[in-house]
Amino acid sequence: SLSKENLHQVKKSENIMALLSLERNISKNKLKKHHLNVPAIFMKVALDEGPGPQIKYQYPDLSKLHQVVSHLIRSCDVSSRCQSSDHTSPIKANIYIDSHVASESLMPLTPECDEYLFNRVSYIKRLIEDTNIDEDGITLLRYCSWENPHFSRSLLAELLWHCGYAYWHDMRHHTEMLLQLLLIEDSWQNHRIHNAIL
Repeated sequence: SLSKENLHQVKKSENIMALLSLERNISKNKLKKHHLNVPAIFMKVALDEGPGPQIKYQYPDLSKLHQVVSHLIRSCDVSSRCQSSDHTSPIKANIYIDSHVASESLMPLTPECDEYLFNRVSYIKRLIEDTNIDEDGITLLRYCSWENPHFSRSLLAELLWHCGYAYWHDMRHHTEMLLQLLLIEDSWQNHRIHNAIL
């Protein structure tokens, strides 16, 4: 009778452990899904399209927000947007990945994040116009530009426009960003430099 009771307790414990394991996996997946949409929510906030009250100030300091977006996006896989300039060579590994994430641990980019980063230019314009942008914001632009000729071309055109029409006190900010774009050592570097000169 004691062995039957022990056997029953063991089976009960196994069932509880299996349920806990299943719940943990479900929670992980929910957390991943929630995490993946956070960059899009923050991009919307920067554009005054997100949840919460509108930004009251004309020139708000969004540098911390851009910093968080940069780290989250650089933890996501953007390789579907990448291509090598030499079609016979493989795509070079992106060196601007978040330093705390291994390349095999990158999460997929949600369609909404993809839309805000690569199709709509409003967030990128906001990032370029923000003169308080720090190294993380610039690294985000380099991460998205890596082996991505379409994004690079759009970013280059936007930066050149700003260099041509910026106020004198903003000129250094835009030329520094332009320099950082031109210094990206992927297979498209020569193309970017050539396009910037023309």
